[in-house]
Amino acid sequence: MKQGNVVQENFKTTIPFKYVYGWIILEVKIENKSYNFLLDTGSSNLLTKELAEELNVEIIGSEEITDINNKGNETQYANLRNIKIGNIDFQNTIAGIVDLNNIIEVGCSKIDGIIGSNLMRKAVWDFDFEKQLITITNDENKLDVPTNAIVSKIFIGTAGIPSVTLKINGKNALNTTVDFGNAGSNFLRTDIFNKQLETNLITKYVKGNNKAFGAFGRSEENPFYSTIIDEMKIGNHTVNNIFTNVKNGDDNNLGLVFFKNYRVILNWNKKKLKMIEVTKAGNDSYKTYGFSTLYEKEEVYVNSVVETSSASEFLKNGDKILSINDTTYRDITEEQYCDILNDDFNNGKEPLSIRVIRDNKELTFKIIKKELL
Repeated sequence: MKQGNVVQENFKTTIPFKYVYGWIILEVKIENKSYNFLLDTGSSNLLTKELAEELNVEIIGSEEITDINNKGNETQYANLRNIKIGNIDFQNTIAGIVDLNNIIEVGCSKIDGIIGSNLMRKAVWDFDFEKQLITITNDENKLDVPTNAIVSKIFIGTAGIPSVTLKINGKNALNTTVDFGNAGSNFLRTDIFNKQLETNLITKYVKGNNKAFGAFGRSEENPFYSTIIDEMKIGNHTVNNIFTNVKNGDDNNLGLVFFKNYRVILNWNKKKLKMIEVTKAGNDSYKTYGFSTLYEKEEVYVNSVVETSSASEFLKNGDKILSINDTTYRDITEEQYCDILNDDFNNGKEPLSIRVIRDNKELTFKIIKKELL
């Protein structure tokens, strides 16, 4: 995963990107053909099985890797001889081959692969999330970095994935992944959450059950917690009242919902993360209907229910959804589900009318958004 190089020795380029379902999507070129890749600092390079077949890549080995749910999969690897991002040629980086399209939330984004940290570590990357621009260079001195930038040391893990040390309510939280592939909420490790509950450092939280998805499919149904962290420090920078979910595993996770408040510079060579504040992070609340959906075989089901929410008074995991307001969910195609995937169900208007089947009975409920945290 350490191998690879950039053809150009002295380079700087700025490229646009777009957000699709909250993810960063770049246009890249392989063998003079354009493809859409998701950018994910929390992953290595990945190719869809379809693109690997199209490129007729040579398999050079395999090993088991895990996704955000700690779900393992035996993954084949290939040498990605050349991939061009802007006018920069990245050569001989390694890419895993994964059936990314088996997860509808990823398939909806219509990506051909993932640009990961094992490639990104070969350059300095400057992210302007507000203008949706990325500057890639060989030398950070070519960037206009203000002297008051927030600086944090990064630790480089497997496949070049960067992490930082945080202070959560005054206590060190090691192995916090800098994860631009996480377009949802931040994650706090279960053991840290439990310790801070015991010592009353965390006092505000809600519980639910869901099936989370990662690169290798969905987890089994598990309980989850959501909480508000009173104080988080990254470098010498303090953020108050930050919303996060709790997960099992060995690492914490900061995603785009946090980093989009800043211009961010990642420098693997100097092992530095620099952030320039654009908007104020934190001061979060958690207002929700209290449920999420799962698509399987042209049907849509309730996938998670948050305790104390309006949904928890009426819905159960596994309820088959027939309609939400005027939108039918019967015999729905993947394309139709993609169109409504990121909708707010009711565009903020209340109440929301949801019709479900449970135990062969059709039931209709009215639910509203409630502020839980």
